[in-house]
Amino acid sequence: MLRETNVQRLHWADKTMSVIRQEQLEACEKRLLALPKVTVFDLSDDLQIEEIWQCSYDAQEHPRMEQLHTRKELRAQVLASLAAEAALLSVEEHLLVERLITLGGTAELIDWEETSAAESLVRRLWCTISRRNNRTVVHMPEALLTPLTLTLSTHQHQEIRDRLMRHDAVIRAMLYIGGLLHYEEPLYHLMADVLQDTYASSPELALRYLRTAYDYTHDRNGDMILLHPGLADPEHLLNQHVRVKEYSIELSEETMRGAVDGILPEEEPLFDRLYGLFVGATRPELTPEGAAEDMLMLAKQGVSLKEMQEVLGTLLSIQPTEDMRRAVALVHTHTPRWGLMHTALSQ
Repeated sequence: MLRETNVQRLHWADKTMSVIRQEQLEACEKRLLALPKVTVFDLSDDLQIEEIWQCSYDAQEHPRMEQLHTRKELRAQVLASLAAEAALLSVEEHLLVERLITLGGTAELIDWEETSAAESLVRRLWCTISRRNNRTVVHMPEALLTPLTLTLSTHQHQEIRDRLMRHDAVIRAMLYIGGLLHYEEPLYHLMADVLQDTYASSPELALRYLRTAYDYTHDRNGDMILLHPGLADPEHLLNQHVRVKEYSIELSEETMRGAVDGILPEEEPLFDRLYGLFVGATRPELTPEGAAEDMLMLAKQGVSLKEMQEVLGTLLSIQPTEDMRRAVALVHTHTPRWGLMHTALSQ
């Protein structure tokens, strides 16, 4: 998902990972309201066809391609690319598609990650969104349920997905260690190690996968930069290293395992200490786990101890205790920083 928020002048309390996620959810919900309420498979004529097309990924990726479309053409296009796109769904999209199939084509969204996945499925021209009793509901037309059911059950699909999940684990580990990652290496490994000699071997769909599976922004050259969800100010890291894609480090097996799990070995006791102190003390909209993660992400970005202590007070429903302040100081001192090391992929 494109990171659109400008956070450069905000206080760090407004740039925690929890706040970024909430802002992304709110922006996504607003976009959902503007999307078409019918799919190409629901139309009885071509009157709305261009409106639907303009909201699609194809229209976004080829903005200068001027041509009129018909229901027949777009239906054929969706069905022709269905298997390849299904192989390259994000984890959240794939889970939502499986749930839609199980529930006969209609499902209520249950969390913010599903909201983003639903928007993506609409832009693939697979689904529509509606509101029901203050709940967001996603619908998939019958014309796609059977083909997708058959596609997801094939051995070839399962093989691609297995390789894709291994690739995804490595990318997320690299993002956890480095904060950001130039798109070229993930794209190269995606094409070479996951998609080569398969029916889904399409650079265009591979790029679409990177955009839907990860937060991203663009550098000054217009290149896509993948972001860790907790990195609030990518410009700061980008300015530190103009040639981001050339940085690499050697990773120990222990560090790599920790990064895949989403926490480094040296961070575990720091996180556990914060979590224990935050139980029963966070604001109602926050979890102790989320608040502890917010503090770790701030430390990774080199936020000063004074600013971290200020943010601490905004996460709690009580006054911070001395134990909490000492725990935050330890997090500030011992958490590995982003920007001190960048990573290259090795699979």
